[in-house]
Amino acid sequence: MSDYLPRELIIEILTKLPAKSLLRFTAVCKLWHSIITSSEFIFSQLSISASKEGNTLYLRRYTKDDRAEHYTLLKDGENQTFGLDELYFPFKSQFGYFRIVGGSNGLVCLSDDFFTNPLHPIILWNPCIRKHIVLPAPTVKPEKAHFFVLGCGATLHDFKVVRMVYSKTDDFTLNLPAMVEIYSLKSGTWRRVHFDDRYIIMEFMWSQTFIKGNVHWLAFYEDLTQNKGFCNFILTFQMEDEVFGELMFPDHLAQVAITDLSIVVIGESLGMVKYDKQMGSESCCVWVMKEYGVIKSWTKLYNIDMVGGIEKVIRFRKNGDVLMVSQEHGPGVAHN
Repeated sequence: MSDYLPRELIIEILTKLPAKSLLRFTAVCKLWHSIITSSEFIFSQLSISASKEGNTLYLRRYTKDDRAEHYTLLKDGENQTFGLDELYFPFKSQFGYFRIVGGSNGLVCLSDDFFTNPLHPIILWNPCIRKHIVLPAPTVKPEKAHFFVLGCGATLHDFKVVRMVYSKTDDFTLNLPAMVEIYSLKSGTWRRVHFDDRYIIMEFMWSQTFIKGNVHWLAFYEDLTQNKGFCNFILTFQMEDEVFGELMFPDHLAQVAITDLSIVVIGESLGMVKYDKQMGSESCCVWVMKEYGVIKSWTKLYNIDMVGGIEKVIRFRKNGDVLMVSQEHGPGVAHN
């Protein structure tokens, strides 16, 4: 029957279908397969699904019995009860489990990069249609010891991964600035991006947040002009125009150890969580930037008691619930 329908109409019909149905329909005919697997269709369908279903959260747990990773999809629509979907995970890590870099519009970025393996695989995974690609080897490969930071996010017609590489000298001091390259799913290649600022992203934090078209990392730099020592801030990268920027902390967090902070998404806003893990009194406080980019709009919302072995806040749901996890389950969160 599809032989009698215009291609544009077929595309319009297919974009309205759920991802699991699309997986089956790739076998209908060559035309449908070429449409459904095209990058243009995937981005269009993912954007529509995201707007209908609301935010999603990917959680990973590692079971010692079978030494395997298990991934769960939590749906977070406004009028939706708490959903739970187990995902088929076809990958095997060299180091026990993958790091979830981030996700956007249904795509998840995974990195097998523990112990800073320079040849680690980076994977873009669409769990709903069970498709993935392994990114080509990066172009920046320092000979000296180094560490790197990853970020990812969707643009209007593309999905990008940004990689910042810090090389180290023989005495393990950093060579600044970092070397930066970007992978574009649309072009299928890596390319270098100019970066001349002496910013440092926390090596052991590994967290990123994608919101308002920007990737966000906790970072710091040495203030040599006013003898203030190290200054903490949020480093941003605008995925569409590929421009770096910075957002300052709220005044109350300006002198806080950056290792006690994390950046999160609260509703449609950028947020921060400050952890206070003093012996016998573990808690955290939550801040939100009510107007994106306006430093004076930082507002403290509330405190959370972290009892019962709770280690970290991982998500704020639209209904006001807060998702938290204990350290024994390991890291591994990505939010769309």
